[in-house]
Amino acid sequence: MGSHHFVVGGVGEGRMSDDQWETNAEVLTAMVLQKEVPKVHIFSTRAGDVILRPDLNCYLLLSGLPTSPCAELWPLHPSLRGSEHYFSSRWHNTIYVIRDNKLLETPNLHTEPSREPHRLHPSCCAGQHYFIVSGGSFGIILSPGTMTAVKDLTTGEPDPDTQPGHHQWSNEKMGSHRSYLYWQLWDNFSGEVFSFHPSVLNFLPGGLGLSKGDAFKAWELLNIFHNYSNIPVSRLQEVSRKVGCATEKLADVGRGWVAAALPDSPEPGSVAVALAKAQFALPTEYGGVGLNTEQEEWGEAREVETTLNFTLQPEDVAYVWQYQLGLGKEVILFCRDLEVTLGCDPPTKVPLPSSS
Repeated sequence: MGSHHFVVGGVGEGRMSDDQWETNAEVLTAMVLQKEVPKVHIFSTRAGDVILRPDLNCYLLLSGLPTSPCAELWPLHPSLRGSEHYFSSRWHNTIYVIRDNKLLETPNLHTEPSREPHRLHPSCCAGQHYFIVSGGSFGIILSPGTMTAVKDLTTGEPDPDTQPGHHQWSNEKMGSHRSYLYWQLWDNFSGEVFSFHPSVLNFLPGGLGLSKGDAFKAWELLNIFHNYSNIPVSRLQEVSRKVGCATEKLADVGRGWVAAALPDSPEPGSVAVALAKAQFALPTEYGGVGLNTEQEEWGEAREVETTLNFTLQPEDVAYVWQYQLGLGKEVILFCRDLEVTLGCDPPTKVPLPSSS
């Protein structure tokens, strides 16, 4: 059984229903480059398959990728956050974590390390990817296409049964923009391609853009006020609008996720909101709008009243606009910013900071 190459359903193709999954070697779609978002870690453990989002401090645990309709949602333990590499295998009781060239070992990702960290051997530092080689050794991709294997990451003892050097499949992995590779067993790159289940797809960077549609930003017209008199008119005008997140539009994002029975476990709803924030922050080529929404109100959308003070000259018309962000055709975030214009064209300013 070889390593599997998992990608999402192809652009322009019909999406599969929850119970319809099949091998599809023709699937191509643009996934998010790692330089655009924090790294996503996908690997096997004895308990199941893990998809870890360090930027969200949580992970999904699945019985098998990529067709699982259900997943457990777990918190990443604080002592394991901010690390560069996470990996394990179905044949190991330990999950390995690398941070600052030190190796940490833990039985699972929601508890603290089981032993003191040990420094990596110099020959094992600065790897671009770490994984378990069949037989128990550790594989390290040092650069695109170049791989080595050692019996112990702290001593650097080579594994004589694994030939280091140039491997086309590792080169393909490091250079791919279109997928996330799922390392299961050491073997030549098999080329097998599967579609992600929607509950898994939503958890990946850019996944919401594929499942719900690309993000959009727009000024929405709320009110129009006329001055029909022949004299200037100053007015204080109450304007009602929604502010916050339309959480009901994100209710299906975590469908199939079950929160772990821990006091600090994240709720699927809160993770869905965090995923929406991350989607809006992505560049447009990955279905985002490139905006930082951290300072906006992300609680349940509510009606608020705002008093506007403006003066209208004779025959003037005032247009009141609200900035909104959404996915596909649905508004997700009702921003606080309002603008008044004297023409019917929406404002051109962008009231939110760039995410880059």
